[in-house]
Amino acid sequence: MRYAVAVVLIFLAAGCASSQHVNPAEAIPPGSVSHPPRGFTDNDKPTGWIVGTVTAGGTGPCYGLTTDDGIPYALHSIAGTRLDKGARVRIQGTPAKIRIDCGPGRLLEMTAVEPLR
Repeated sequence: MRYAVAVVLIFLAAGCASSQHVNPAEAIPPGSVSHPPRGFTDNDKPTGWIVGTVTAGGTGPCYGLTTDDGIPYALHSIAGTRLDKGARVRIQGTPAKIRIDCGPGRLLEMTAVEPLR
């Protein structure tokens, strides 16, 4: 047992004896430091408006949307909004707070929706 402890201490001491010295102030570029997270609300940032075609409609809670660029979104909302498959809409969302399988694509919590004409 003493031998194993001695071997571990030798390896630890060898790692500390490195000739390289890193100045912590040089490791972080100026201006790149931000505030610490405030909790889950830090993830509650709007994604902006997304325009696309509804690929999975209904009254929720899950919907599908594909943008004109072919980017799929899996949308979640408990508002009971009716979206018809094939409809062109503009949605606004935030990163989903719950993990739910709403189909393929990036999961977003749908916070607003507007039909396009």
